[in-house]
Amino acid sequence: MQGVRCICIDDKGKPLEIPQNKWVKQDELYHITHIFIMKQQNNIQGVELAEFDISECVPYNCYRLTRFAIDVEDLKKFVEMLKRCDDLNQFSDIDILELTKKIQTVEIPETA
Repeated sequence: MQGVRCICIDDKGKPLEIPQNKWVKQDELYHITHIFIMKQQNNIQGVELAEFDISECVPYNCYRLTRFAIDVEDLKKFVEMLKRCDDLNQFSDIDILELTKKIQTVEIPETA
């Protein structure tokens, strides 16, 4: 599967607009495919997952980044994705180095 491997570390507080069958589950493996700034949610970072399409769950078109821990092995890949998405979305006010210091990481076994 393509994307940056991550584990859900916070599945609490599901918005009503997102159906249960598209909601993340604690300790489950997912793959980040894009990173956003969620302007309608106080400019926090959000991620799009390969496993779910919630683009029609307005105003929630992605999941909050802090719900996930990034696989240690994919941290470099995550930073590269963040840089690409920064260029595409013209975040410009995002300090990528500072953001990566705040990212939680986890070791995900190759068999997961």
